[in-house]
Amino acid sequence: MAAFDYDGTRATAERLIAKFGQKASLRRITNTGPAYDPVQTSEDFACFLVDLDQSQAHVVETLMQRGDRMVYLSTEGLSITPTLADKMLIGGVEHAIVDIQPLSPGGTVVFWQLLVRR
Repeated sequence: MAAFDYDGTRATAERLIAKFGQKASLRRITNTGPAYDPVQTSEDFACFLVDLDQSQAHVVETLMQRGDRMVYLSTEGLSITPTLADKMLIGGVEHAIVDIQPLSPGGTVVFWQLLVRR
């Protein structure tokens, strides 16, 4: 039995997110200098995502709050792995990343599922 082609699945996800999603940026903030007087710099990484509304039914007894967004982030062209310390810029508005889950069957990240909050 041949192994499943997760690279092909990732390519399909990248194509669909680019077609039906939107451009955005993943912002990484780094601290340099002494701990008592750090200098913060930010770098934006271009990406594609699908921004999804969440129904009230998903909010009850979960990590989600009213107004949170579920984002499917494409791996295409993304040179970094998203972290909770990063920010997501959607339509020029900065959102905090509350949760990150990779869809990674067979060890291949097909896309990232992020919960973001204004």
